[in-house]
Amino acid sequence: MATDNRATAMPAWKYQAWNLAEALAAFAADGLKTVSARDYRTRLETCDGCGRRRGNRCLECGCYLSIKARGRAFRCPLSKWHERQNGSGSSAEG
Repeated sequence: MATDNRATAMPAWKYQAWNLAEALAAFAADGLKTVSARDYRTRLETCDGCGRRRGNRCLECGCYLSIKARGRAFRCPLSKWHERQNGSGSSAEG
């Protein structure tokens, strides 16, 4: 039985490095803001139901989920994190 390597393999290291650089730039530009404990739990619960999660890693981008879920500027590469619009902590810039 053949297996789909994409379903179980991490992205290439170059892709992971690029994702990390982009994420850190966005995090710094956002003032190093983190999400609330509630939003953090919600993000990780969303990841729990995703087929692209392996342990603490996302197979789509290669990130460590316990870290990525914490930063407000960080985004799910599959657009599965739906951010709350509560007005607090939101950036004035787009």
